[in-house]
Amino acid sequence: MQAAAVIPHLVEVMDERAKMLRELADVLSVVGAEHALIGGLAVGYHGRMRATVDVDLLVPGRKLKALVHELAARGFPVKAFPDMIRVYSVGADPETDEPIADLVSREANPVLQAAFPHTEAATVLEQGVAVIKRGALVALKFHAAVSPDRRIEDRYQDIADIGRVVAKRFAPEDAELARSIVDKMYPGAVAEFETLIDDLTHGRPVKF
Repeated sequence: MQAAAVIPHLVEVMDERAKMLRELADVLSVVGAEHALIGGLAVGYHGRMRATVDVDLLVPGRKLKALVHELAARGFPVKAFPDMIRVYSVGADPETDEPIADLVSREANPVLQAAFPHTEAATVLEQGVAVIKRGALVALKFHAAVSPDRRIEDRYQDIADIGRVVAKRFAPEDAELARSIVDKMYPGAVAEFETLIDDLTHGRPVKF
């Protein structure tokens, strides 16, 4: 009989993410790379924490090679792509296991580049980081949600994340920042974004 899969408890998952975040902060310091925390951990900071799969960071593209070298030297399996690095737990098999961190070039597209400068100092999982600001995070999540190349279940998660963040707070300055970044996407993106935010704010079904 095949052994049952072991599903980690939420606390174990978040402990592992905290360790990875501390390790990444040290690696970034060693190579002299700026960063911006995005993804699920940023959603937890600005909205409500969820069990996120990995740690997502924006970094300067020119630092990717140095980051690969430093992470590999510490025993982390990595997969390097032109605009990002995927990091796995020590001892993991990149062919079968899930990654625990994605380091993405801030220059990968105009939306990421526009969002990157907008960070604030924060403490996430007891680690000091530069986290993407609320408005910029919502814009990035909208960018992901409308991507035709993204899996539909992940796009629904992006919408849910926007809802979590907006429900906590979405001040006029947050909306202005978000619109300025969404405007880098495609003609009509700002109008679609504003409709989505209005629907989420008023509890209406959303379309994307």
